[in-house]
Amino acid sequence: MLSDWIKRLLLLGAMAMLSACGGTSDGASDGTAIQSPSAGGGIGTGTSILTVTNAFPTSGAGSLTVTSSTATVSGTNRRLVIIASGTSTNGGGPLFHRITVDYDSVTGTVIGVLDEWGTSLATPVATAGCAVVTTVNVPQLCNNTVVIDQVLRQITFSNTALRGSNSFASTLNAIRLSFTAL
Repeated sequence: MLSDWIKRLLLLGAMAMLSACGGTSDGASDGTAIQSPSAGGGIGTGTSILTVTNAFPTSGAGSLTVTSSTATVSGTNRRLVIIASGTSTNGGGPLFHRITVDYDSVTGTVIGVLDEWGTSLATPVATAGCAVVTTVNVPQLCNNTVVIDQVLRQITFSNTALRGSNSFASTLNAIRLSFTAL
């Protein structure tokens, strides 16, 4: 069992390295966008809100609109890449976040979350994350703060605390963001 988790963490690291180079784990991508829930939180049209607090640097905090997402497949692992934009609450300038969520499609277990942000996603100023098992690169545990509901095709962040190197940090909150399952 432990070796399976180690394999998954190695896979997560490899997938992160590949995505940093502009690729995906296997080239499969359906490019589907997140389906925004209505203001009442149900499935439908409307605006998906992602709230980022406790960010360091503080310019990473804000109430953001989810603008797009992509989804990729690697065996039973799934990767959602959510792009959100808005205005920083601590600097007033433009703010972009790219949140990558890796999970196991068999169990629905979240393997890891990575948040990158800045005034441009081409050159993010900070990166923070969490993982199921503490690693050297991702010391923060996700615990049960990220929930994937594969039946309803929704993801919820509940005070998901992320940490990175150089004191980088962020906390994510979003209720029932709907996505197209793979």
